[in-house]
Amino acid sequence: MKIKSSIPPALITSIISISFSASSWASDVPYFVISKQARPFQIETNNQQHQGIITEIVEAVFENNNYSLSYNTFPYNRMMIQLASDNYPNWVTYGSPNWGGLQGENLSSIPVYKVQHALLSSKKVPFEFEGIDKMKGKIAVLLDGFQYPGLQPYIDSGHLNELRVKDYRAAFKVVERLAGESFFVEMDTRIKYNLMQQNKDLQKYSLQYFGSVIPDYQIHLAYDPNMKPELQKYIDSRLMEMNQNGKLNKIVQKYQ
Repeated sequence: MKIKSSIPPALITSIISISFSASSWASDVPYFVISKQARPFQIETNNQQHQGIITEIVEAVFENNNYSLSYNTFPYNRMMIQLASDNYPNWVTYGSPNWGGLQGENLSSIPVYKVQHALLSSKKVPFEFEGIDKMKGKIAVLLDGFQYPGLQPYIDSGHLNELRVKDYRAAFKVVERLAGESFFVEMDTRIKYNLMQQNKDLQKYSLQYFGSVIPDYQIHLAYDPNMKPELQKYIDSRLMEMNQNGKLNKIVQKYQ
């Protein structure tokens, strides 16, 4: 038996059109996470549980819409290889105009965080930072793969010796063992967070502002250079909204 519909044909056509439009809008957005080295900006547990300043901002951008985030966690160098491939269209991560490359090429219209760099040393041998000129021959401990604008010329000229390490645990060990000869340069927020996570006695370390060498700069969300314009416009509009209603600041304050 054929049941006659009471819905007007014009309304049926409209519903079908709206459904098709929503379906075509829905898509997967690859979100890239740096394994272990980016906490508290990106905090991952067993590649499944995700937290952190940038992660929570990205998740808030995409809540209650037709986009679906896919998490892709790699060590830094491998992540950069994946970003350069064509395997993850419309990817999102974080970056800065100071970094250049794919993490500085196509950025969100507004910044999401302001970073400061600090110099960590062991109090076993007291050290007062009075300028980079007085640090000739010292060892700069740096995270593997990361860029440190402002510091690299001193390494290239031989004024400083460079020692790259894979994570924060290794960096803290070097600073402790080579007290007086080495110092760890990194974002202030990341040093403090990782010292606390590893239950380090903060009284045993000296943390000094390093802005005269690496000036403060802004962090943005970084986009695939070929991201769909409508997607990028959507993310930027959500960030503007979150900035105006205080949600961006609320997320950042959770990790201070």
